[in-house]
Amino acid sequence: MGKEETERVRERLKIYRALDNDYRLEILTKLMQNPDMSFNDLARSVGTERGLLAYHAAVLRHVGLIDWGYERRKKKSSKYHITDKGVQILKELNLIEKPIEAG
Repeated sequence: MGKEETERVRERLKIYRALDNDYRLEILTKLMQNPDMSFNDLARSVGTERGLLAYHAAVLRHVGLIDWGYERRKKKSSKYHITDKGVQILKELNLIEKPIEAG
């Protein structure tokens, strides 16, 4: 196995380790169903404390499966969303339907 292949495998293993947790897997699937959820809405939806959610969200951000940004309305709030990489992983794990390919 070459160096590039080894790095690719290691990257995949980091992602799978990140998803080997019920909270993190649920966070990812909730964001797939409801893009751009606020931090507090996500905590309520997952049913976890905010401190614990912050930790698990950071793990998912670190491997590139989710991202966040600030939105200004009445007050500043963070909004979380799934990345293309996150969608791809959910498809690979058959947790969302894959589009039907023409051909």
